Amino acid sequence: MAADMKKLREEIDRIDSQILKLYEERMDVVSEIGRYKIENKLPVYDAAREDAKLDDVFASVKNRKYADGAAQLFITLMQASREMQEEMAGIIDEGFDDLDDFNWDGEPVEIRLDILGDGKEDAQ
Repeated sequence: MAADMKKLREEIDRIDSQILKLYEERMDVVSEIGRYKIENKLPVYDAAREDAKLDDVFASVKNRKYADGAAQLFITLMQASREMQEEMAGIIDEGFDDLDDFNWDGEPVEIRLDILGDGKEDAQ
């Protein structure tokens, strides 16, 4: 039984390594987009793009029981992307400007997906 758990955790670690690699790759592209937005005086936040992305996530997830978690993941990715682009553009959040101020206690963050809907209302 313990050997099975060890194998499963090794598989999770392998997958997590792939996710981290893809995250870094994504953030490299986000940085390029940030430079483009700065050069062309475009806003960091693009609500239409983010809404469309979430609609795509809901439509694309193969296992429906993972839909809310997938949306939470992409909401987090988009938030990290906006924060990086805001930093690049010199937009500073007065309430949080240093990792020393960051004090996450390890508790999960709840995102209210019920207020986002599932994208089906717009299609009607």
